[in-house]
Amino acid sequence: MSLQALSLGLYVHVPFCANLCAYCNFYKERPIKSLVQSYLFGISREWEQWKNILLQQNVSTIFLGGGSPSILSCRDLETLCAHMKPFLPHVTEWTVEVSPTTINLEKLKVLKKSGVTRISMGVQSFQEDVLRYLGRRQTRVQIYRAYDWIRTAGFNNVNVDLIFHPNFADFKLWEMDLREADHLSPEHISTYCLSFERQEGPFRRGHYVDEDREAAFYLHTWDWLKNHGYRHYEVSNFARSGHVCLHNLNTWRMQEWIGLGPGAASQWHWRRFQNANNVHDWLSKRKINCVDLSEEILCADCLIFGLRMREGVCLDTLQKRFPLADMAKYLPLWQQFALEGFVNVHKSQLTCTDKGLLLVDALAREILGYAADNGKF
Repeated sequence: MSLQALSLGLYVHVPFCANLCAYCNFYKERPIKSLVQSYLFGISREWEQWKNILLQQNVSTIFLGGGSPSILSCRDLETLCAHMKPFLPHVTEWTVEVSPTTINLEKLKVLKKSGVTRISMGVQSFQEDVLRYLGRRQTRVQIYRAYDWIRTAGFNNVNVDLIFHPNFADFKLWEMDLREADHLSPEHISTYCLSFERQEGPFRRGHYVDEDREAAFYLHTWDWLKNHGYRHYEVSNFARSGHVCLHNLNTWRMQEWIGLGPGAASQWHWRRFQNANNVHDWLSKRKINCVDLSEEILCADCLIFGLRMREGVCLDTLQKRFPLADMAKYLPLWQQFALEGFVNVHKSQLTCTDKGLLLVDALAREILGYAADNGKF
């Protein structure tokens, strides 16, 4: 596999957030001034470590996520964004996540001047009751005001995130959120079902979820957004023409990316690793979850993440990319999936049906188990 042919993404994790939402599983901290300054120092040091590699391979996409990068002051945003300047000649997309409660026009102007091309705003819901349940502090007024500032600052590529919870919301409330999002007319919408992954708190594991009702919400969402001009290109992601998230596509296609900041993950030169999930441990340069990658592992991951996308996976192309991977061993699994109505196979193109997309996490577990049981993995 030619490493030079791979796209390279850069992810920078900003772990600070004014509101530590109980459902969120990402590493985050309160924005204490001394901690923020320690973080900016650490980013500068880590950037120096990776600078030459990033410049040689030409970063194609940048994503500043969190946490909430918009919690930083204008001055701190300028400091952080200045590190990205050398990459801009080759960057096709630069996304920054913002929160309606911490963004303002001045910060957006800093981002625009720095070269940011895409804004992703965590709306989650326009309904006050839902926002309170989620622990979100924003109001509808703040959401609309923040969105107006984004457009005023000159951004013409905007994503909004929405969350639904099938156990308490009904279709009318959810459709109200979809309609309000569509009224804003963003270029991209991401919709997520509230998941229960925490070890403790109101969103801890073990909560009952009505899977049939959850499936109905997904199908309703897919049809509704399709009918309103958004192409469904990944399980949770919808875009108007020409506005898919390139950074995420790079990740789902198992290209390469470098992660800076505490908790950020990297996949680079046949290795996958993660920075420590704590500012202080990260400053001591600790790495965790280090894995050496084989063609079999990357091939299985391409299959898993490829099936999350409507375009699916070209098996012939995948075999050429990973010539040492045993693709033939999966044939009985594709036949089984096809018989159960989960996938379609046309020539060498493998794609999920709607039924398969609803169960794509279960299909992923099947693929991993099959890969482990039927060859070196």
